[in-house]
Amino acid sequence: MPPNRTVTVVIPTYGRKSLLEETLDSLAKQTYPAELTEVVVVDDCSEDDTYGFLQGLETPFRLVPVRHEVNQGRAAARNTALRAAGGDLVVFVDDDMRCDSELITEHVRFHDGHPGAGLIGSALQAPELGRSTIFTYLDAMGVHQLESGSRAPARYFVTNNASIARQALLDVGLFDENFRNYGFEDTEIAIRLEEEQGTEFWYSADALAWHIHYQTLDAVLDKREDTAEPLAYLLRLHPDRAVDFSVDSLLPASPDDPPSLRLRKLAARLATNRACYSAVRWLAGRVHLRGASLWTLRYLIACQYRVGLARLAGPDGSGGSARP
Repeated sequence: MPPNRTVTVVIPTYGRKSLLEETLDSLAKQTYPAELTEVVVVDDCSEDDTYGFLQGLETPFRLVPVRHEVNQGRAAARNTALRAAGGDLVVFVDDDMRCDSELITEHVRFHDGHPGAGLIGSALQAPELGRSTIFTYLDAMGVHQLESGSRAPARYFVTNNASIARQALLDVGLFDENFRNYGFEDTEIAIRLEEEQGTEFWYSADALAWHIHYQTLDAVLDKREDTAEPLAYLLRLHPDRAVDFSVDSLLPASPDDPPSLRLRKLAARLATNRACYSAVRWLAGRVHLRGASLWTLRYLIACQYRVGLARLAGPDGSGGSARP
């Protein structure tokens, strides 16, 4: 039976015209029928003429460029795309991904057999970027800890390569636009999908895309501290999920903490003190990660989360400065 499912690929973008061009070029080479595919790209007020580039681009699929005149963040950009979308299946891709030619076909194949579910594809670092411990770490986190074809927890739903029915996203109320900084807006909507609609998430290594954006150790660690604000906001919405994210011991102390959690928070605070963190980060930088283990990177990232969460906490430790 020939394919008949309409697909909308959603891409939010900001200031990455050259990377976006490669992403769109890979989408032009998909095996899935172009006449059933549209790509909605929301330019979130870029300053590099991204929108002009999109308006002049010829593609085999229907390209729908949209521009925000004021930067609104990734959650709002995706919502704008979803309101403009015409496909019944939404495939989320970031603007720094190169998609395997079978990517859309694999997403559609999964949904044909799993109505009502969500799929998380594989997003690996592009081989031309070289190999380092930080790339090994990034390629080992999230769904890459699972066997392909396995059920995946909602916290692994990341919109650099994932898909779900558009109607499910509309029914759950779209992305929460209070998420303005990078991170966790996709995880939060997945939690709502799971809790409110009973959505199941699965992982497929066959739905493959590659990150083509080079990332340094400093960039990865700085981004983790920056994501403390959206993480704190997510935990205010879903406080019972702190254990799922393995950050319950990194949160500021609370008088309501049970003794066991109080001890774990104390241990985490001692282990991630500034002197230890600075020494480990200096050493990791000096050896250019060649001698740094994955454990070292996990430690440094945990430190960044704890610092960011503590910085956001109000005087009572409640995290009151995170977005309302």
